[in-house]
Amino acid sequence: MNSLPSRIGGIALLILSLAACVITGFLVLDRLHSRPRTEDAYVAANIVHLAPEVSGRIVFLPVHDNEKVRRGQILYVIDPEPYTYRVQAARAQVEGLQAQIEVQTSQVSSQVSHAGAEASGVTSARARLTLAQATEGRLTPLARQGFVTREALDQARTETRSAEASLQQSLQSALAAKQAVRSVAPLRADLAAAQAQLREAERDLRLTTVRAPCDGIVTDLNIAAGEYATTGKPVFTLVDTEIWWAIANFRETQLAGLAAGQKVRVYAMSQPGTPITGTLESLNAGVVPDEGTSANGLPKVPRTLNWVRIAQRFPVRIRLDNPPTDLMRIGATVVVVVMR
Repeated sequence: MNSLPSRIGGIALLILSLAACVITGFLVLDRLHSRPRTEDAYVAANIVHLAPEVSGRIVFLPVHDNEKVRRGQILYVIDPEPYTYRVQAARAQVEGLQAQIEVQTSQVSSQVSHAGAEASGVTSARARLTLAQATEGRLTPLARQGFVTREALDQARTETRSAEASLQQSLQSALAAKQAVRSVAPLRADLAAAQAQLREAERDLRLTTVRAPCDGIVTDLNIAAGEYATTGKPVFTLVDTEIWWAIANFRETQLAGLAAGQKVRVYAMSQPGTPITGTLESLNAGVVPDEGTSANGLPKVPRTLNWVRIAQRFPVRIRLDNPPTDLMRIGATVVVVVMR
């Protein structure tokens, strides 16, 4: 008699349990839809490979591996002595050209004055010739009529020939004086080139002191003062701590509801009880597919087919808002929840 109510109670409990499971499942699905999340995420930051722009031996290295540095702080100094000599040589060349320009400018002024005087002589010679020709022109008809002696006419003709010769000589002298005027334009061009070399030498001298371009943490430092630094070859790496990101790999089925500007909560695995706020900044444009690539110019198609198709994951960049510095390490695992 007691078995029937027990069976009914058991069936009812089973039904209630199944209903609770279904409701819980719907709630979980609704939460996953309204708040997409992923555990496939990690902390990221920009890194700066501190490579010098000038070569030389490192004479001062005040930082250490894993040390925090501030923007503008001296990281290392390359021997400035040879670059100081280059600046001095470039400055001496500039000063020498400036002195030459001053001297030649003075000479040019004198040459221009001389050319002006010769030009004035041409004007006087031309006026003298005009007067002599006019005098000869007046005396010629008078001499035919007997009013002027033959001697006076010959004298006027001689004066005309002399004035013509004097004009030609003045013209040649004026041309020579004009050609003798030297221009300072070539020296000014040389000066501009020398000044550019001086600025470049001064810049190289400044670059012997390498400063931190941002707040950061020194890493991968395994040299000491005395090492020779080569242009373009990194001496060590600086982790930029001014901006931190979380790179979250979301399934492609979740991307439709994600957009730039959405608020995000990030939980570091080392301290899951400390939520970090952030803003979704951008969605990745694509990843390299496992299939469909090419080799030797031909499509590469696999012979086998996996019937279980797994959704592709795409990186989503999230900028963190004032994250705790003690939790920020590149590659640290985090959980990302998007707050729609």
